[in-house]
Amino acid sequence: MSGATSEPLLRVEELTVTFDGPRGDVDVVRELSFALEPGGSLGIVGESGSGKSMTSLAVLGLLPAGARRTGRISLSGRELTALTERQLRRVRGDRVAMVFQDPLSSLNPYYTVGAQIAEAYRAHRQRATRREARRVAVEAMERVHIDDAARRVDHYPHQFSGGMRQRVMIAMALCTEPDLLIADEPTTALDVTVQAQILRLLTEVRAETGAGLVLITHDLAVVSEMTDEVLVMRQGECVERATAERLFSDPRHPYTRALLDAVPRLDDEVGELRSVDEGGAR
Repeated sequence: MSGATSEPLLRVEELTVTFDGPRGDVDVVRELSFALEPGGSLGIVGESGSGKSMTSLAVLGLLPAGARRTGRISLSGRELTALTERQLRRVRGDRVAMVFQDPLSSLNPYYTVGAQIAEAYRAHRQRATRREARRVAVEAMERVHIDDAARRVDHYPHQFSGGMRQRVMIAMALCTEPDLLIADEPTTALDVTVQAQILRLLTEVRAETGAGLVLITHDLAVVSEMTDEVLVMRQGECVERATAERLFSDPRHPYTRALLDAVPRLDDEVGELRSVDEGGAR
């Protein structure tokens, strides 16, 4: 007897995103296809302008004005591209949540972080009381290791550091227990130590919740540690897709090799320092 095959958590087929340009249509994403299994993790890498972030916005139906999307996108077998905007809003933030790269612009400075997390929760749990939503907000902040969450839930975004604001955004994304988490450059503008903390937190969250993860980044070192598979994009197209292990041990596409060659290596830096020291000692 043949075994049943599980439906991918996320399936993207022939996705194309087109903008109206002064000289005609411009495809910023071109015929992109990939799938993510339940609980899996996929890294999408490439330089700025390669189409990484536009892909994530297309999945969520959040493309800017003037953009057109063709192709098919499904979540656990449900066709997202066939949904109305109202239906899609029910999916966003509930089944699929996104962590953007700039938490300061994503958070409203006029409301406490607790009020914003609670609002995100009540938007998808309409029978929830204010007291329940506040409790969920505190628990979500505790989950992402924000100390003294019961007090800090009443603080405003400007009272948090950049790393803590990103933790708030992750807490907001997690409050509805989504099946899929999309993180778009989640450590941009954070120092190296805080970057490592946020990435460890995302790994911890995946282990606890079983959520699938799409991690969008230009940092190959990050995807090597965080994801099972890697999709390399260039000029709107996928030029290579492989397991993280294979991609880093045996990159096939010249662009992938160029990206890997651009990653600083500790042994190279040590060699350069030794050369400087020897030159100075002469």
